[in-house]
Amino acid sequence: MDREPKVLIVDDDKENVDLIAYFLKPQNYQIVTAHDGVEALRLVESENPDIILLDIKLPKMDGFQVCERIKKNHYSRFIPIIMITALKDLKSKIQSLEAGADDFISKPFENIELLTRVKSLLRIKSYHDELEKKNRELEEKNQALVRMDQFKEELNHLIVHDMKNPIFVIQGNLQMLTMGMDDSMAHLKKYVSRIDRSTQNLLRMVMNLIDITKIESGSMSLKLELASLNDVLDKSIQKLKDFPEFAGKEFNVKLAQQMPYVKMDISVMERVLDNLLGFAIANVPSDGRVDVETFKTDRVIGFSVHDYGQQIPLKYGDNVFNKFRQVEIKKEGYRVGRGLGLTFCNLAIEAHGGKMYLDENNSVGNRIIFELPLNN
Repeated sequence: MDREPKVLIVDDDKENVDLIAYFLKPQNYQIVTAHDGVEALRLVESENPDIILLDIKLPKMDGFQVCERIKKNHYSRFIPIIMITALKDLKSKIQSLEAGADDFISKPFENIELLTRVKSLLRIKSYHDELEKKNRELEEKNQALVRMDQFKEELNHLIVHDMKNPIFVIQGNLQMLTMGMDDSMAHLKKYVSRIDRSTQNLLRMVMNLIDITKIESGSMSLKLELASLNDVLDKSIQKLKDFPEFAGKEFNVKLAQQMPYVKMDISVMERVLDNLLGFAIANVPSDGRVDVETFKTDRVIGFSVHDYGQQIPLKYGDNVFNKFRQVEIKKEGYRVGRGLGLTFCNLAIEAHGGKMYLDENNSVGNRIIFELPLNN
């Protein structure tokens, strides 16, 4: 403690108060006294003592009631209380502990016994006060870190959001350039096509970052409509076939028959499938294999993509979808897709009421599965 401990003595007998104060005086404690229960509660609030010596028999309000009220108050509940009881009064001792007292001492008491009990509880109170001080400092530092993190997220969101416009301009000009080319410019079309695919990938990464921020902040609203997962998947596969990375690879598709319609944001679900399929295709060699499947049960419909490429260690489990763990995984030399594609996919599926996970029973490559509830 930075100051001398403050002791509140509560007893209706002035001689008892003077005696206790005399015993404590050599320790240089600050002494505050009260002679009834009501006055004691007032002084606890105004003086904030470090310890209370409380007699049981008091006018206006007895010691048990005073002790109980102090311990029920959020601001005073940690102030240690020593109840002063009559010799061999077992019932009062039990009742004191039930009221929340930290210790008790019986009349008549020895000087050394009183000092020992007071010093012991003051030492515990000092530890508690120091712990509370450290907790407050940690909380203040934590709040500062939270504010800085929010500022960083807002700044990142602003930068990423502003990146969309130049990408749209590039895409628009590429389309106009393509429209102005004839067959004699086939060699140029190849390069324009590459630029277009790269800008599409860049735009997808930017949109992923924007939507991750929206989902995490709860500001993203899904435009739900009834749709077939098979139909959305077929559209994503057709887009993927136009990419050079697709050529030469074994790509197997198995669609569940009579797939029921469920509510989904078709645009968001297309991007989920684009990201998952793109990750799988990029993760296998030029002659590699990818298996895609949809399935249904009584409660869910689902999708799985299994690439037979480099396997992300199973120790990471579903951390492959955690944006903060992806840096660690990439540093070890494993692919987790472009940007935060897998993180976006996981959050988007959760926003639809579903779940996404990595198949831990898979022994070759990576098998990513997501499920959507039929009653969403």
